Amino acid sequence: MSSEENGDPKPAAEPTKEGGSTATNAEESRFDALLRIAGDVRSVRVGIVVIALAAAIGILHFAQAILIPIVLAFFLSYVLTPFVNGLMKLRIPATRVHMPRGLSALIVVVLSVGMTGLLGTFIGDQIRRLLVELYSYRDQFVENINRLRETVADMQHRVEGYLEPFRREGEGISAAEPGSEAAVEGIEVFTDQGGTDFWMAATDFIAGGLTGFLGIVIQALMCIFVLVFILAQGPGLHERIVNAAGNSSKRRRAARVILRNVNDDVQRYLFNRFATNTCVAILVGLLFYLYGLDFAFLLGIFAGLFNFIPYVGPIVGSVFPATVAYVQFGELQAVFWCVLIYASVTGLEGNLVTPYVIGRHLKLNSLAVLLSAIFWGWMWGAIGLLLAIPIVATMKSISENVDGLRGLAAFLRG
Repeated sequence: MSSEENGDPKPAAEPTKEGGSTATNAEESRFDALLRIAGDVRSVRVGIVVIALAAAIGILHFAQAILIPIVLAFFLSYVLTPFVNGLMKLRIPATRVHMPRGLSALIVVVLSVGMTGLLGTFIGDQIRRLLVELYSYRDQFVENINRLRETVADMQHRVEGYLEPFRREGEGISAAEPGSEAAVEGIEVFTDQGGTDFWMAATDFIAGGLTGFLGIVIQALMCIFVLVFILAQGPGLHERIVNAAGNSSKRRRAARVILRNVNDDVQRYLFNRFATNTCVAILVGLLFYLYGLDFAFLLGIFAGLFNFIPYVGPIVGSVFPATVAYVQFGELQAVFWCVLIYASVTGLEGNLVTPYVIGRHLKLNSLAVLLSAIFWGWMWGAIGLLLAIPIVATMKSISENVDGLRGLAAFLRG
């Protein structure tokens, strides 16, 4: 009897099933291989991005002596460009020729440097006067400190009295009190260890201070020269940046949009920020002067400068008027009123004026601003804190027009 009569499957069908399963397995293996290759490519890309970020952070840190003046000059150009454009509309005296852009840029920069020098001279004179008058405040300062120590000691005794029932016997042994023999011996040991080590430390400090001062002067001169050239170039610099983007119309269009957005966002932010913080400095100084606080206008200038630093600046800046008020008046009530004046002006500016003038247009995420301030403050110090918001605004404008950075734009956008 044949296999067909018994109902057995045809022998030819078995190779067909085996061939189909073999093809399916081959396709699955190829798919798995593609997945592994894609995973490897993704891992390589992530590794390249991490290495690139680490290299960028290293360059930003080690080349900060060169990068800080250049970046600062670029952002200062946004503040001074309206003045340059306004000066270009004027005519040279006794001629019909309008002021050329290069001459306008030079005049604006020279006037800005002169005003900055006058402001620095005023601040230095006020600080010198403060150091001279500190001697006259000595007795009052000592009296205020003694009164504060008595208040703190009284509070300490009261707290110890409340906690006395809960103490166990034998737990009250602590460090030496200020007037004890152990404290006096510690002071004598500290003074005996002076000698040559003190003078070596003082010499190193002075040498380091001179080196740091020369470095600041060199960076300031570099910033001034770069600023003059940026202002003199003007629109021509933008065209060069667009040409550097390549011949692709899409890239050139994206470059123009980025430059326009950066120009609008950063220029509006920095110009309005300078204007509002100048008003803050004048108003705080005037209110402190009417209150009778010494060095009122110096404290007003400090208020305007610290107000450039996001979030932390107004808090740190309130320490100075509080200290001067306590040294001068010796009363916590005076400290309270001075801090209230300072907080009222800076709070009004930060919560009403700035959001109305800048916030609706800039639209940055608060967390992104805070993280940017922390990063750039760690990277470049005080200058980094001042430039944190302009830098993050520039990053937002760039990421909004680059396909691979849309996720970053979504995070930075408020």
